[in-house]
Amino acid sequence: MDNKEFEFFIKGKLAENGLNLTRLAEMMGTSHSNISQRLKRGSFNCIELYHIADLLGYGIEWVKRK
Repeated sequence: MDNKEFEFFIKGKLAENGLNLTRLAEMMGTSHSNISQRLKRGSFNCIELYHIADLLGYGIEWVKRK
């Protein structure tokens, strides 16, 4: 997944949950511009991604490939 696909994926999950970037930023205690720029760059670390998933009611699962 490239940065643009990641951005659309997260925005899609937000929309599915009736949220937007501004609300996500509030939930994470940061600014809309910070979240927006980090989405464009794809610069979230693993812990932040787990946090975002949790805020949206999702879990991230590691599955062993065959």
